Amino acid sequence: MKQWVGLFLLIAAACTVAVSGLAANSTTAAVTVTWRVLPFQSLTVVGSATTGTSVVSRFNLKQPTAADFAAGYIEQDGALTLVAASNIPWTVNVHALEPNMGTSTDGSYVKPLSDFLVRVNGGTFFPISQFDQPLAHGQRGAYRLTIDYRVKLNPAAYKPGDYGLTVVYTITGD
Repeated sequence: MKQWVGLFLLIAAACTVAVSGLAANSTTAAVTVTWRVLPFQSLTVVGSATTGTSVVSRFNLKQPTAADFAAGYIEQDGALTLVAASNIPWTVNVHALEPNMGTSTDGSYVKPLSDFLVRVNGGTFFPISQFDQPLAHGQRGAYRLTIDYRVKLNPAAYKPGDYGLTVVYTITGD
């Protein structure tokens, strides 16, 4: 039995010397990890799978009624709802693809693009053009943008036709 105890003590001593030898030769290392979050923006059309940094919407003008002519415009509140999401400050721009809203059935009248007005979240209507114009701005986060359309009507000049246009919305980082 004494032999076993002695052998155990000898093995324990050898392990202690080996471990302390390893500790004497050990080194420490510091590791620094860094990463960069890249800017990200997206526009989503609520109620559809359409998402990206640009979204396209088609507007077709309905035939005006007597009440529309009396008001001087046709208004479509909530024509489109977008969600702008970004991890940096952002701007949503709007422009039309076509130079006008179309031609009357008899070809004698061209509905000017300047008759098409847009606004966001109940703000002030403004006419769009074929060039980007700021529609909304925001900080980091996700924002719901309710888009309203208004088309001016001039009863003296208006002629029946197939009027409409393609509207492009684009989000960019500021």
